[in-house]
Amino acid sequence: MSATIAAIYTGCQFVAALVIGFPVPFSYLTLNLVWLSLIITCLWIYMGAGCRRSQVIRLQLKRHGIFAYAVTSLAVVYPLFYYAFLCAGEYTGAQLVLSTVALPLIKMTEKQLLYHVTRHAPDLQPAFVAFDVEVFNALFVSSCMRTATSLPVTISLMVADFLGACIALYGLRNLMLRVDELSVKLGAGITRAHMIDIAVLIVNHHHPDSLMPRPSDRQATSSFIDNHKNSSFDAVHGAENSFSDPPRSPSKPAWGKNSVPLKQSSVAPAESAGICPTSQLSCNEEVSVVAIKQLPLDDKQQFVRETCRVLRRVEFLLLVEYTEVMVPFVYVIYIATVYNFPNRKYFPHLDGMSEAALLSTIRSLLIYCSLQLLSFVLLLTVLRRRYHLTSGSILSFVLKTDWRIVQGLLVLWIIYVLQSSLQHVGTDYTFKFQWLHAHDNK
Repeated sequence: MSATIAAIYTGCQFVAALVIGFPVPFSYLTLNLVWLSLIITCLWIYMGAGCRRSQVIRLQLKRHGIFAYAVTSLAVVYPLFYYAFLCAGEYTGAQLVLSTVALPLIKMTEKQLLYHVTRHAPDLQPAFVAFDVEVFNALFVSSCMRTATSLPVTISLMVADFLGACIALYGLRNLMLRVDELSVKLGAGITRAHMIDIAVLIVNHHHPDSLMPRPSDRQATSSFIDNHKNSSFDAVHGAENSFSDPPRSPSKPAWGKNSVPLKQSSVAPAESAGICPTSQLSCNEEVSVVAIKQLPLDDKQQFVRETCRVLRRVEFLLLVEYTEVMVPFVYVIYIATVYNFPNRKYFPHLDGMSEAALLSTIRSLLIYCSLQLLSFVLLLTVLRRRYHLTSGSILSFVLKTDWRIVQGLLVLWIIYVLQSSLQHVGTDYTFKFQWLHAHDNK
C-alpha cells in the first residue's frame, strides 16, 4: 500500500509539473493535500470491512483525518506570517507588532485548534500540541531572526515568550491553590511535596469502578493501575481523565492499613528504581490513611483530577521551553552546515550570503538561544522551589514514553520547514512565480 501511495503521489507531481511548470508553486502544501487524501483513502480501503462493522473504528479514522488536516493549517498560517514579516523588513515598528502581537495570537489559535481535535487522546495532547505548534513556531521564529538581526526584534520575541510563560505559571498557581485547599482537609503536615503520593494512594487503594462512570474506562484504568502500581507518576498520569464524572455505584475502598509511609513526591519513568526527592521533607514522614478514607468521594475525585491537571500543565510548559531551546540550535547547525555545501545555490536565502552576514545571523540566533536557555533554567528553578516538582524527571518521562511521537514530529517538521526554502519546492512568498512566466514565454 505504501508503494501504491508513493507511485500515485509521484505521478501527480509529474503531471502537475508538466501542466503548471516546474517547480510547482508551494508543492509542499498543495501536493501534500493529495498525499493526505491518498493515505486516508487507502486506509479506508484497507480497513473498509472493519469500518463498516465498527462505529468506533470509523470514528477513530475520522478523528485522524481531522487532525491531519488541522495540522496542515500550520503550513498555511506560518508562511503567511513569514511573508508579512519579510514585507515589513524596512519597518522595525511593523516587525515589532508582528512579533509581539500577531505571532502569539497565531500560536494561541493553533494550539486551541489542535487541542480540540486531539481531545480523544488527552494523554498525548502535550506532545502533539508542543511538537506540532511549538516546533513550527520556533523554526519560523528562527527564520525571522535570520532576516531581522536587530536587537529590538530579539527583545520583543523574548518578551512575548516571557509573558506567555508568566500566564501559564499563573494558571498553574491557580491549580495548585485548589490542591492546597483539599490538602488542608488531610492535616496540617500535608504539603505540595506530598501531592503526587496522596493522589497515588487514592488511585491505588480506591477501586476504579467507584470512580469510573463508563465500563470501558473502568477496565482501562484497572489494567493501567495493575501494570504501573509501583510508579507514582504512571498511576496518576494514567488516571488523568478518570475522574471527570460522579460515580454511579461506589464500591468499598481497598485500604490495606491505617497508615502508610509517605515518600516524597517523585516523578520518574516507570523503570526508575530510585526516588527523586522534591523537597527537604523527611522521607520517613507518615500520612494517615484514615484522613483520606474520611474524605468524601467527590473530594478524592477532585484531588486526583487537580493533580493530573497540574502535571499536564507542567508537561506543557516543559515541552514548550524544551522546543524553544532545542529547535533554534538545530537551525543554527543547519544553516552553518548547508552554507559550506555546493548545493547552497539552490537555497535563495543562502545563495550570495557573505560570511560576515552568516556570522551575524548565527550570532543573533545564538543570543536568542541563550536567552531561551536562561528562561528554561528559570522555569525549572521555579517549578522545583515553589511547586516541589522534579521537572527534569517529568521531561525525561515524556520524552521516553512518547519518543515515537516526539521523534516523528521533530523529523517531519524540521525537514519540512528547512527544506521548504529549496528552489525545487516552489516556495515564493512574493507570489510572483517568475519561473512560471518564463516557462509560458518559452
